[in-house]
Amino acid sequence: MNKRKIFRSGVVVSIGTIVLALTFASAAVAQGRLGPILRGADRDKQENAEENSPAAESYAKGVAALEKANVDEAVKWLSRAIKLDPKYAPAYCDRGLALVMKGEADKAIADLTTAIRLEPDGARSYFNRGFAYFHKDQYEKAVADYTNAIRLHPSYADAYRDRGFVRTLLGDMDRALDDLNFAVRLAPDDAAAYISRGKAYLELGEWDRAIADFGRAVKLAPRDADAWCERGNALAMKGDYDGALADLERAVTLAPDDPTVRFTRGYAYRKKGELDKAAADFNEVLRVDPEFGEAYRERGCVLAAKGKLDKALADLDKAIEIYTDDYEALLRRGEVHAWKGNLKRAIADFDEAIKLDAAFAEAYFHRALAHLAGNDLTEAAADYRTLVRLDLRKSDEYKSWGRREDQEKRGKAVDRLEKTLEQAKTDAEKHSRRAVALHKAGELEKAVEEYGKALVLYPRYTEVYYNRGLARRKLDDVPAAITDYSRAIRLDPGYVPAYANRGFAYYKLGELDLAIADFERILELDPKNADARKSREVILKMRAGSRKNKP
Repeated sequence: MNKRKIFRSGVVVSIGTIVLALTFASAAVAQGRLGPILRGADRDKQENAEENSPAAESYAKGVAALEKANVDEAVKWLSRAIKLDPKYAPAYCDRGLALVMKGEADKAIADLTTAIRLEPDGARSYFNRGFAYFHKDQYEKAVADYTNAIRLHPSYADAYRDRGFVRTLLGDMDRALDDLNFAVRLAPDDAAAYISRGKAYLELGEWDRAIADFGRAVKLAPRDADAWCERGNALAMKGDYDGALADLERAVTLAPDDPTVRFTRGYAYRKKGELDKAAADFNEVLRVDPEFGEAYRERGCVLAAKGKLDKALADLDKAIEIYTDDYEALLRRGEVHAWKGNLKRAIADFDEAIKLDAAFAEAYFHRALAHLAGNDLTEAAADYRTLVRLDLRKSDEYKSWGRREDQEKRGKAVDRLEKTLEQAKTDAEKHSRRAVALHKAGELEKAVEEYGKALVLYPRYTEVYYNRGLARRKLDDVPAAITDYSRAIRLDPGYVPAYANRGFAYYKLGELDLAIADFERILELDPKNADARKSREVILKMRAGSRKNKP
């Protein structure tokens, strides 16, 4: 698939109180794939049920076939089990998983919905249905099912891992990392958890952390080509092309017929500037799979780097023809149009890329540059503000997004856009002051609106994210509050009030493990924080009680 104080409320912080990349995604996904198929939260309960069912023998044969990835055989035996016992939930659950593996997601969802109806407390059925929704690109429904799996089994590591992976695809990076960090804590030997977290770090441009996670995956699964491939990709993103190619040679050795692995090596060659070797890899990928759209896209980038802009456009056109939703190809085609001086067509491609992915930070960046080149500073500044709101990194990092030969010119453009951002801070402060006054007066919806206006103008405003989180929590919009607290934490990793209030919000949602993790983080920052210690102890006791009382 292509995408590829818990008992202490926060206080409003007035102004001045607080001191203030191109991401490659392979067609392979780690979600659910590297973990054992039947490592689930309710297997013991299901195994006990088997003994009392006339379907037990057929079910056992179906499970054995599924564990060997013999999907058709598994479906045959699990269907027989269902015929023998139409109310046997485990058979529906595992046939649903087998159908997902066959690519029949709709049938899988029907089976898994039946399993949930027959056994409403079956965490694994929710987990598998979440996996099916993932394969249908219905990410919000997938998140909802993973959340139900976690509600039923609070230490379900696979569910945290896969919910984190899907949240990464949704662009909900802060909550994705919360989930993936906890998945790693619960299952430190799960290579897939490290791969998924590494992918999240790649999205954030945190190359070293991504490389470290993929390195752990390599140690845990040294024969897994994808682990080597992902680390090689991350090394290439960081600029360590020799290290990247060493890993990718290993991946090609382990999976010589996998076009995705060879494609990734071609990408590393392109980044290193070995354009002929890159082209050779992309040509081989297209020989094996003529419909591999991303290979046309990357070969188009090679041709563009060689100055063959018309041929580059032909390849990029082909990539978009094969995969009309390839916003990355639209971005690259827009860049080529910009290099040819056709700013109107460039902006049209950037517009289309943003329509396909409204959180595509790099598209806003290049559209800002195109508007600036066309002397439209107003539109350029608006796009740059959106970029910063979506991708909170230092401005110097944006300067590396593009051709090396344009770096000086690009750097001057970024500096000019940064000035517009700082100039907008004064107006942002006015909105923030109005928001604080409305907040204190209890007019929370209006306060949220004013906080939003401040953030549109100045997206690096830590305390405004925090204050809006407080207002949203009072409005009972807890997920949105968590997102705001997480953004404040990303801007200021030592912001104790944001951790405290996010911990409270997680507690309110019943996500006790994530709440505990936040209070533990406070204690790392401030070991003498009595409120955090007390809150942590209270939630630990609640978690222990809930697990003790769970059937």
